[in-house]
Amino acid sequence: MNANKLSTVFAASLLALAQMGAQAQSAAGASAASGSAFGSLTSQEVAFAAAGVAILASANSGTSGPFIANGNNTVAAAGATSATTASTQATTANTSVSSAIAALETAAAAVGITSTKSSYASALATAKAAAAAAAAAATAAADAASDLAAASKVDIVGVVNGTRTVCAAANYCTKAEILALNLKAAQTAVAAANAANYAIYAATNLRNQISFLVPTASVSAATAFLTTASTAAAAAQTAANDAIAKYQATATAFGVTATAITASTGTTGTTGTLGVTGSTGTTGSN
Repeated sequence: MNANKLSTVFAASLLALAQMGAQAQSAAGASAASGSAFGSLTSQEVAFAAAGVAILASANSGTSGPFIANGNNTVAAAGATSATTASTQATTANTSVSSAIAALETAAAAVGITSTKSSYASALATAKAAAAAAAAAATAAADAASDLAAASKVDIVGVVNGTRTVCAAANYCTKAEILALNLKAAQTAVAAANAANYAIYAATNLRNQISFLVPTASVSAATAFLTTASTAAAAAQTAANDAIAKYQATATAFGVTATAITASTGTTGTTGTLGVTGSTGTTGSN
């Protein structure tokens, strides 16, 4: 029998003594109870002891048991913080990418580049699709991080976060549920960072196509947006990888093996060599 089991048995013994004392008090009257070996116990004290036993028993029931706030939830909450940072930075990057794409469309129109140019039309469509996918990925990451944050403090917020059911039970989350939420938060954070990086790459390629078609096109505004986006995407990537580390720490704290997650290592493609000069680029064409 391990220490956790012993603590549960011990608490159960205390409850039994408390109940016996309460019964003795009832039978002998208030004056006799004051001299009882059990002392004066109220019904509230007995109820409190019962609740304590329930908590101890559930806390020692393994990874499928209720998750008790004040324990390993500290690690899970830290993972939620990292995942939230990743989604927030990814959203910042995506906002700048969208601004860059809009600026590039304006720049292209100003020099007569239209969708009749297949290379421009393809690059534009790819950039817009990447931006939309990145925005969706950031939203998914934000939701997953929010769910993990909610589940890591069930004593305060319960198990429903917005319209999403976070945990199955009415007032607690199992350790298995916490781990699953933590895994999802880390995975979606990485996906958001990667999607933001790809959106920047696609927008950069769009800029390069415009510059290849009309070298005098003004793309400085778009370049500034892409620089801002790259900084945010790098921060998102760092936070996403930290979310992986926090998930692994939670799994270790729970005594289970963590699911492997590939770290975010993508680049943003901001060097801008695709089709700019026509000598190093392979996608530029007239």
